[in-house]
Amino acid sequence: MWHSAFRFVTYDRSNLLGILAGIVVSVVMIGLELSTFNGMLSNVQGLARQYPDYVWVVNAKTQSAQQLLNVDVRVGRELASLPGVRAVHPLVLVAGSGKSPAGAKLSMQLIGIQAPDYLGAARQYAAGTNLNDLINEGAVIVNQTDVPKLNGIRVGDHFTINDQRVYLSGLSVGLAGFGSSYAITTLERARQLSGLSLHFVSAYLVSLDTTQTPRAEVLRRINAEIGPVRALTGRQLGTETARYMLTTSNVVASFLLMVVFSVVGGFAIVALTLYSSVNDRIRDYGTIKAIGGGNGLIRRLILLQALFYATGGFVVAGGLLLLMKAATAGGEMEMTFPAWVVGALVGVTLFISLVSSLIAMRRITKLEPVQIFRM
Repeated sequence: MWHSAFRFVTYDRSNLLGILAGIVVSVVMIGLELSTFNGMLSNVQGLARQYPDYVWVVNAKTQSAQQLLNVDVRVGRELASLPGVRAVHPLVLVAGSGKSPAGAKLSMQLIGIQAPDYLGAARQYAAGTNLNDLINEGAVIVNQTDVPKLNGIRVGDHFTINDQRVYLSGLSVGLAGFGSSYAITTLERARQLSGLSLHFVSAYLVSLDTTQTPRAEVLRRINAEIGPVRALTGRQLGTETARYMLTTSNVVASFLLMVVFSVVGGFAIVALTLYSSVNDRIRDYGTIKAIGGGNGLIRRLILLQALFYATGGFVVAGGLLLLMKAATAGGEMEMTFPAWVVGALVGVTLFISLVSSLIAMRRITKLEPVQIFRM
């Protein structure tokens, strides 16, 4: 059975290439769209994604890690007095506009972090970057993918943020924003560049000593005793941010529409080509029925062909996607394929192949054995 199905698949090379092309194009397009969507969901979570296991204390009205509302600095002192709190790290996140010496402009979010821990910004930095350099007057760090946007600025070069002169003291790695870029500096300089009052921060990152007090108890006490703020883990804040973006924008509908069009396009190509292939071999299928082969045998034969097509198409499409992933590695639009994306691609491939085969199958199963002698 497997051998016969394989011979049917390879008999007509032009139909084989047409079906594989339809599957490959559809799977590659969907892979690109889902990878972009996954990257967008990751980037929109902002700094919460960088520190998922820390406790974040934010304004009670905050709905997104991209838009942190002001928190009174007195909250920080209250947090430090709670049992189980090891350290409290203030964070400032404010809007800014960068401008290179050549005139290139870049929308930025300024991240103000506090020495000596410098906690709350990137988790990785380029070789040669020293966070202690941030104490120098005007020192700022940007992500390495933003360098081309600032006309190829180099470490040590000056530029402006909010029309105030600063200089590039280093580069961060993997700190991509959603619709804007991040610039890292000290807590005080972020306030100075943005005009934020000394009485406010944007959030507090709290590290805990869970051997003294369980995390759940610390979260409960913060939410019950300190206001108007709320405490949650970075992972929870990231999830809330993604949910807020998905429910307040048409991004989901746009991506779903593109995926649907890709599936329909691939399905149309594969279904028509497979139907044409079956129609060209109808005498062979009719002969099988004439010598006693039932519809069950015909169905298994066509489904096995669909499985061959799906396997070949997925292997080729997967190879192309892996090449694209390697080509974008380390860039701003780096492609990633988590398990759910791979599962979706497998499902789409099988759907296109199997449903297309069902359409072609109807032509054969309605064929009466006696009709073979009239062809």
